[in-house]
Formats: sequence, structure tokens, C-alpha cells
Amino acid sequence: MNRTKKRTLASRLALGAIAWIGLWAVGLLLVFNILLSSVLAAQVDASLLARADAVAATVQIRDGRLVVARGDDAGLDVGTSIYLGESLLEGTSLKPELQTELVQHGRTTTDREVPGPVRYLAKPIMSHGRQVGTIVVSSAVGSRARTERIVAGASVLFVVLLLGFTYPAVRATVGRAMRPVRVMSDQAAAWSDKDIDRRFDPDVGPLELRRLALTLNALLERISATLRHERYFTAELSHELRTPLAHLHAEVDLLTTSATDPSNPEPVAEQDLAGLMTSIRRLEGLVESALTPARIEQGGTPWLGLMDDVLADLPRPAAPPSSLTGPTSTGPTSTGPTLIVPQATGVVLAVETDVARRALLPVLENAWRYAVNEVRIDVVTRDGMARLTVSDDGGRLDSTLAEAIFAPGFRGDPADGYPGAGLGLALTRRICRAAGGEATAESGPGRTAITLQFPCLRE
Repeated sequence: MNRTKKRTLASRLALGAIAWIGLWAVGLLLVFNILLSSVLAAQVDASLLARADAVAATVQIRDGRLVVARGDDAGLDVGTSIYLGESLLEGTSLKPELQTELVQHGRTTTDREVPGPVRYLAKPIMSHGRQVGTIVVSSAVGSRARTERIVAGASVLFVVLLLGFTYPAVRATVGRAMRPVRVMSDQAAAWSDKDIDRRFDPDVGPLELRRLALTLNALLERISATLRHERYFTAELSHELRTPLAHLHAEVDLLTTSATDPSNPEPVAEQDLAGLMTSIRRLEGLVESALTPARIEQGGTPWLGLMDDVLADLPRPAAPPSSLTGPTSTGPTSTGPTLIVPQATGVVLAVETDVARRALLPVLENAWRYAVNEVRIDVVTRDGMARLTVSDDGGRLDSTLAEAIFAPGFRGDPADGYPGAGLGLALTRRICRAAGGEATAESGPGRTAITLQFPCLRE
């Protein structure tokens, strides 16, 4: 649990901010300490150089010899040495390694820790362009070293205190900034599958969280629309399935009663069996049509189909009876409208024949229902899509309902005496869209046309 808390976004943001602040503080203090050390060293060197210049003013060169002016010996303190060449002329003798480093090598500075922190400076004595001697002055720099150590320790303490006091402030600030996110998370956790209309408040919090709320609301709206559609579709499909199931139950009960009557058993009539088979096929068709979009959306390599196979042996309508023609058209007959089907198209669909046929059959049944003399099927291809248009001369579709007819449960004339719950065209559109196509409708003078689009391989 503690590890989970340490890994919260607020903690990570606070630690990140503290890390950057710490890096900047350490960098700035490091530069400050380097500059301070340089300034202190420059001050010491300036003091030593002033002493060396003062000693040089007391030194004269006579006949190649160095002579210290009389009465100025007080200027030669313990920390001052004068060399003629490499021989000590006046002052304190230097250690061999110091003499080797400083004497007769031009101006040189160096530090020694024994005895104590000491800074040395050598000033050459020049005569006729050449160095004839060296003045070496020194000064204890213990106070400078202590100052540097004190400042370095204070810098470390400052960084520690800065980070120690800054982290709680940054953590609290980030926590307050993240509070709307926690509120949104708690709201989402409290919502159940029944709260499909609940939304986040887009007017609370900073601009970034408002944009997040708007984005999540848009996503929830799409999810809610899908859930509502699926629930409505499931209810309508259940209602649609009750009709053939109730018919099957009634027919089976009637046949069972008649066949088992001990006084007058009746054999099963052929028309009764045909009625049962019709209800069974209708039930199978509804189930298969409902499952087809889900099967297509599972993905994978699509099967190919022929448009001519889709249009072959189209079924007759249940009522009213109509004449079906072959690949060529015939004139209207006394039995109802004529079906006009194009001859061989040669179109290869990028979907299975059964999928395209299941999308077509509800449209064809709808056209038979409203046609007066003719139901016509036309096929054209363009831009890699096959367009299959089913039109009738009934002209009963209101142009304002061209989109509404694809909604689940919609029926143009509920009192027309035909069974069904208005799911046929809704299933048609779902199948077309799942296959990568579309289903649209339009109404013109005296004609209604519904167009199904499927991907095709050959035009």
C-alpha cells in the first residue's frame, strides 16, 4: 500500500520538481563557491604582490650584485626571501622543493599545507632584460580556507533545508491541482451500468482538466449511444423472435393434440408441415441475420462472393404472391409486381455471398410490400464499391424518412397487416457497415430506392 502511494502522480510530480530545484540549487551554489574561492585567492595574490613590490623597491642592482637599501630591513619579515640567482641573499631560506619551483622561474604562485595553509608568490628581479634574482613572499591562508569551508558547509545546509521545506509545499500544491482528477475518478468509480447518462462537469478545474472532461464526455456519449442501441435492438429482436416461436408452439400443440386423439387421430397434413418449416426458416433467418454483423466484425481475411450468386433464386414474398423472373425481365402478371434482375454482372465482392444476400433480402421484402407493378434491381460499380439498388414503383416513402427507416423498430405503416417489428432494414445497415459498406435510401417521383454498397475486387 505504501509503495502504491509513493507512486501516485502527485508524488512523482513533486519529486520531479524537487529534483530540478535541487539540481539548479547545487549548480548555482557550486558556481558561487568556485567564484568565492577565486576572489579570495585573487585578494591574497594581490596582497602578496604588493609586498613583493615593496621589497623590490628596496633592492638595487650594483655591478651585477643585489643590494638591499640600508634602513629597510624591517620590510624583510619572516615571510620574505631574496635570492641572487639561486643563492639566498636575505630572508628565510626556502625548502629545496619550493626553491626549485619558485626561484629563477619568473612569477609563480603555489600553496603548501605544511606548516599550515601557506600561499607563496615569486617576483623576478630583472636586469638588462634578464632575471638576476627572485623575491619570494608568503602568507598564511588559513582564514581563507576556513571561510571556504564555512561557505561550502552553509551551501550544503541551505540545499538540504531548501529541499526539505520545498517538497511539502510542492506536494501540497500538486495535490490541490490533482484534486479534480481524484473527484472525477471517484465519480467514475461510483457510476454503475445504469448511469449511462451521467457526465463529468466540464466547468470545474483548470483548462486541461476541462478539456479532459469534454473528451471523456464525448467518449461516454458514444458508449451510451452504443449501449442504448444494443439494448433497444435486443428488445426488438426478442419481440421479433416471439412471433415464429409462438407459431411453432401453437402448431406443435395442435398437431400433437390431433395425432394423439384416441377417438379420432388425424395424420399430420402436408400444409401443416410446410407452415412449420416456414416458421423455422424465418426463425433461422432472423438469428443468422442478427449474428452476421458480429461475425464480420471479428476480422480476418474476408471471403469473396459473386454478385450473380447473390441475385440468383431470390425468394418469393410471403404475401402477396408475386411472380419472380429469371435473369431477364418479364411483363407484369396477374399475380403481382414483376421482379427485374440484371443479367450476369461479373462483379466479385470482397464479402461472402451469404453476407450480401442476408443484407439484400429484407430490402427486397420491403420492396415487394409496397410495389405496384415492378421491383427493379440494378448493379453499378465505382471507386472499388459495388452499389446494389433495389427500387419499386410504389413511391410511398416520405423523403424526410429516408434515414429513419434504418432505425431499429421503425415501421412506415404499422397497420399494414404484415408481421415484423421493423428490424429488417436496421439489420441490413448493420451488415453493410460491418462489411465496410453502407446502406442508404432515397425517394423520387413515384419510386423508392434503397442502395446497398459492398467492397468489390473487380469493376
